[in-house]
Amino acid sequence: MNIISVFLALVLAFIFPLSLLAKERPPVVSLSKPNVLFIAIDDMNDWTTLFDEGNPIQTPNLKRLAARGTFFSRAYCASPGCNPSRTAIMTGYRPTTSGVYGNRTPWAEIMPDTVTIPKYFELNGGYATRGAGKIFHHGVTGKEPKGKPAFQEFFKKLDIRGPGAGKNYNGYKPDQNPRLGKIAFDWGVHDQKMIDDDMCEYVEAQMEKSWDKPIFLAAGIFNPHLPFYAPQETFDRYPFESLRMPPMPKGDLDDVGEMARRMVRKEYWIWDNTTNQSRGAPGSLPSMVQAYQAAADYADQMVGRLIDKLDATSMADNTIIVLWSDHGYHLGDKETAVKFTLWEKANRVPFIIVAPGITIPGTRIEQPVGLIDIYPTLLELAGLPPKGDNDGLSLVPLLKNPDGKWVRPALMNEGPGNHAVRSERWRYIRYNTGDEELYDHRNDPWEHTNLASDPRYAGVIAEHRKWLPKNEAPGVAMDHLLRPVPAPGIGLPENLSNRP
Repeated sequence: MNIISVFLALVLAFIFPLSLLAKERPPVVSLSKPNVLFIAIDDMNDWTTLFDEGNPIQTPNLKRLAARGTFFSRAYCASPGCNPSRTAIMTGYRPTTSGVYGNRTPWAEIMPDTVTIPKYFELNGGYATRGAGKIFHHGVTGKEPKGKPAFQEFFKKLDIRGPGAGKNYNGYKPDQNPRLGKIAFDWGVHDQKMIDDDMCEYVEAQMEKSWDKPIFLAAGIFNPHLPFYAPQETFDRYPFESLRMPPMPKGDLDDVGEMARRMVRKEYWIWDNTTNQSRGAPGSLPSMVQAYQAAADYADQMVGRLIDKLDATSMADNTIIVLWSDHGYHLGDKETAVKFTLWEKANRVPFIIVAPGITIPGTRIEQPVGLIDIYPTLLELAGLPPKGDNDGLSLVPLLKNPDGKWVRPALMNEGPGNHAVRSERWRYIRYNTGDEELYDHRNDPWEHTNLASDPRYAGVIAEHRKWLPKNEAPGVAMDHLLRPVPAPGIGLPENLSNRP
């Protein structure tokens, strides 16, 4: 080999790795506005190590993200259902303003001209907008207004890859149990590709691109929503023999009224079937709780994957990260296994903001806030003009001064006339029947004792009543809030009882 050949070989050897590096890490473009990474999780409650190291569900990546910014340890959804909660976040309007109270109400038909968060960033900030997974509610009710997409490009949530026709992991068969035999209500060790992997792949591909404008990038993680799926290696972290269940005292609902019981029985077939199985059966309540814990862990893994990719692209220093879950979930506490209640476990959610130059790393804010505050907060953080008709308030003052005053409690709603008010110590609930509940979270975090009938707390109740909405948009109440409470076994064909 002559000297010219050696020289060319050395040059090629030097250039080729650089070309690979350039492909893996796109050049950083100097932008006047920050990027936004908008991460949504589905149905994750507060029983994770993000909230308390003693909790059973392992969420090291949520903790890692919180260490980079601000964690709101008392954050609450606007409504404990996917569609009303996500609609409130994305439009800035509470259900009491929009009239979107339930999962079966198509928000776009009611508010066709509403400017959602990503659309506002596009129109008023010149942002590129991309999204994937579950951001709005899936199905018909989550569709955007015709001809007015919220995102310039969106990768829709894929259908679940189930174990096969008539083969639920939980042991229920469609011909014997038409509800729990559906893939939508399945749980167990999953051996196929998770749809959250597909979502992450799309988002990662967007991060790899070189953008000539700031980008608003949304990543909708479907786990731990039913079906509660996770791979074997994730389940291995939650051995059944050491499974932790929530406290489930007998008679926990003896001190609540009719409307609360209707909410509890929204999907009564879950409780009725799982509690009639032997403990170790795949269709039992403990098996379902184990699967939820693994599914929540898997969602945390997806968060870690997104953070790692963001860091690898050198975008992190100029990216606002907002992470939230649309609502929580009951796992046998309060004698239910649903989300559609006004109690703590269905309403309290993880909520983290990382805003370079604004948030103080490792900050934990204990004051109650609502996810309704996301819209105005993001606008202020990005330097965009405020949207005057938002129901929420910007949290930037709290981000800058975590010890500052925040006088407004968090407000929740489940159907017309049913509301909860959460202050630092108390949860007050008033139903459209006139029934009331009051819980002291200083002494009763699982809300076992309703204090509303105790005259010693009349002043507390009066103070919280002031925050109830004065006006409410008309809307359709969910069917389960209009009918009598189904008693155990009522409405279940005999072949659904699954008694041992």
